[in-house]
Parts: sequence; structure tokens; C-alpha cells
Amino acid sequence: MNKGETTQLRRSKAGASGTVEPGKTPKRPYRMTARAEATEATGNAILDAALAAFERLPFDQVTLNDVAAQSGVTVQTVLRRYGSKELLFEAVAQRERVRITTSRAVPEDADLETALGGLIDHYEEDGDVVLHLVAQEHHSALVREVVRDGRRIHREWVERHCEAALAGTRGQQRERRIHAAIAATDLNTWSLLRRDLSLERGEVEAIMITLLNGMEKS
Repeated sequence: MNKGETTQLRRSKAGASGTVEPGKTPKRPYRMTARAEATEATGNAILDAALAAFERLPFDQVTLNDVAAQSGVTVQTVLRRYGSKELLFEAVAQRERVRITTSRAVPEDADLETALGGLIDHYEEDGDVVLHLVAQEHHSALVREVVRDGRRIHREWVERHCEAALAGTRGQQRERRIHAAIAATDLNTWSLLRRDLSLERGEVEAIMITLLNGMEKS
């Protein structure tokens, strides 16, 4: 056997043992990536189906059978991924919290009108669903926790963006101003103006600004 044949034989053995030949790309990472993408897609499909169900029905009427059917998987797959309906609800709430927080984010130096515009964008897109949850807060501890978290986030929004209305106040007076600003910009205020009174979005925003500006003079 000459030198060339010996080299070729070594290369053949190396290939057979799983060693990648020069210039070749291993195939296993591609298979693993495809599997990971498929797993992520399945998880998202389940969360999307669960979100649609929780938006449409009261929490206690949502079933894993419905979620599985709408997402094209078995109930066993849903349970394997999320463990229970309660944990599935928490996973949906966490994903929505990230989405909503991101959508409401504005630059730190944004003026009140810009910040309020982002808030009303959120109400326009998600307000009716949130009201659907609020109506259930006294019937489900899980829903109640999500609603309370939403109220906490809104208070933080007020303290961050309604500085003019809160300026120069402290103690009980500051707390009263915070509560007034929360009421002025609350989801229920939006619902009253937008749904009950059928006002245009721009008018809703103008009224909220008027309420906040009035606080500065009180």
C-alpha cells in the first residue's frame, strides 16, 4: 500500500468513527436546532390557544381539552409542558406581562402626552380582555393576583410619568394625588369614556390630560 492509499484509508476510518472531515459541517447541531425550534413552536401554539380561551371564557370554564384541541396537540403534551391549568395560566400571564410592559415602554424623558399615548394604545388593544379578568378577580385567586399586579404596574406608571401633578407633595397629600392620578388614567376611566360614552380616542386622551392638569391647581 502506497502513501496515498494509507492516507485515504485513515480518512475513511476517521469519517466512519464520527470525526468531521475538513471542510465538512456536522449535521447533528442542525437536527438539534430544528428540534428546539419545533419545541418552541409547540409551546407558543399552546400559549396562544390558552390565551384565546382565557380571553373568551371565565377561568373555571377553560379546559385543557379545549386548549389542546385548539393548539393541535394532546392533553398529555400540554400537561408535560405546563403541568396544570393553573401553571398554564401563569405562563400565559407572564408572557403577556412582558409583551404589555414592552409595548407601554417610552423613553425616560418622554413627556406626559407621549406616555399617555402609549398607555391608551395598551387600553385600545387589551382593555376589554383586562376588564374580563377584573370581573373574575373575586372568584379566582390566580386571576386576582394578576389583576393586583396590573394595578401595581399602573401605580408605578403614575409615579413615573405624572411628576407635575405630584410635584411638591408628600405624605398623605402625595398619596391622595397618586390615587387621583390613578383614577384619572385608569382602565375603568378609559372604558367609561370610550365604551359607555362612545368618545373618540383623542377625546379620551384630552380628558385624561385635563383631569391631570386640574390636579396641579388643587
